[in-house]
Amino acid sequence: MIRSSFLVMTCLVGTTASAQTWRAAYGAYGPDEAVAVRWVNDDRIVVAGSTGSFGNGSSDIYLFAVDGDGSFQWSRTIGGQGVDQASCMAVLDDESILIGGFSNGGDAGYDGLLVKTDPDGNVLWQRTYGGADWDFIRDILPAANGDILLVGQTYSHGHGGQAWLVRVDETGELQEEHTYGADGEENCYAICGSTDGFMLAGSTGIDDGTDALLIHVDAEGEQVWSRTYGGDSSDVAHDVVATLDGGTSFVGITRSSSQWEEAYHVKVDAAGNEQWSRNWGQINDQGAYEHLELENGEFLIAGYTKTSGGGGMDMFLQKSSSSGDFLFGRTFGGIDDDAGYGLDASSAGFLCAGWTTSFGAGARDVFVVRTDEEGTTASQIVEDVFDPLSIDQVASERLDISPNPSTGVFTIGTIGGKGEWRVLDMCGRELGRGLWSGTATSVGLAVGTGRYILEIRSQAGARWRGDLVITSP
Repeated sequence: MIRSSFLVMTCLVGTTASAQTWRAAYGAYGPDEAVAVRWVNDDRIVVAGSTGSFGNGSSDIYLFAVDGDGSFQWSRTIGGQGVDQASCMAVLDDESILIGGFSNGGDAGYDGLLVKTDPDGNVLWQRTYGGADWDFIRDILPAANGDILLVGQTYSHGHGGQAWLVRVDETGELQEEHTYGADGEENCYAICGSTDGFMLAGSTGIDDGTDALLIHVDAEGEQVWSRTYGGDSSDVAHDVVATLDGGTSFVGITRSSSQWEEAYHVKVDAAGNEQWSRNWGQINDQGAYEHLELENGEFLIAGYTKTSGGGGMDMFLQKSSSSGDFLFGRTFGGIDDDAGYGLDASSAGFLCAGWTTSFGAGARDVFVVRTDEEGTTASQIVEDVFDPLSIDQVASERLDISPNPSTGVFTIGTIGGKGEWRVLDMCGRELGRGLWSGTATSVGLAVGTGRYILEIRSQAGARWRGDLVITSP
């Protein structure tokens, strides 16, 4: 989508944090969230997730890039009239982007989805995978030979609800697929390489009887062994990494150690034998969704916690030793709920991405935090960065505002239905409101020169928006 340079702006609220560390909420009026964040280069960070603020359907893939200071470079939506959601992302050596997820745009419920874009987020191709039933892509791994490995869950093959591995070539064409599982229901959330193949992580069982699951497959996708981990309640592995010593580490959530949902971390050797396990929470709910092993063997984990922080559920960033012992934990959030799903690291610090209901313009916004090597930011202020992509996607019936531009005194033309009008700045903050009779209404507004959004909501739930430009008297 082509947008004018006047519209492509960001709103930075409050004192700006250090150029190297910051906290920011991105999005607009609908629900927006992130599942992955990656460094592309020193001056580009890409974030992938889903949005209800923009796009063609009830949910679209939301992909955007910011610079090292967190300022927008571009944003894109990808999807059709139905539901399209991102679950994972990978950045290739040429800086092109792969996004995995699922879509219900076909005739068979949900299909696994893979999208490739150029470095600026423009779609190069997209493919769907699956059968007559529901199928979901959860994670993605580019292979050394140019192939792309996708994992998730399929109900179209096997006995229903099995772990699923799909191999496609560099153009997205299906090469082969494999299913894994026994009599229960298996789900695969993550994949990583191993010394002689790949490791898949997820869960097996039904409802509160699930165990965390590791499946080792060879280079051709044939199962070598599988192991389960956990206790007498619900345990799941959400992420897996190959460790420097030739073993494997996974993180997730366990309910087997206390009455609370706890973050779960397990380290195994090359044969899948458990070397150690840790669980954190004890006094309230906590969970882990993505992790990585640092060059010194320590681990970094992203997730959420209710045990500490600003209130409700907070984004949580944890560092552990090579033996799994707790080193530090940092919380990011406000008085409402916030969570972390995506994680990345550079020599200068860490990136964590997820969602927030404490900050931003909508009910839920993308939440990205850039920290230093100690997991801290120079300021606790969260910058609300309103994405004006939504302004080009409002209802086709435009408001009649005259004069526009104006000095702050203008008339809104007649439209149907009683309700109220509101004027918002480009960060979504309300600057004024009044009752709406449905007939032509004069408004006087004392605001500074700039561009604003006039919104009318009828009592019946209809909504109209229009661009409002205020100039100096």
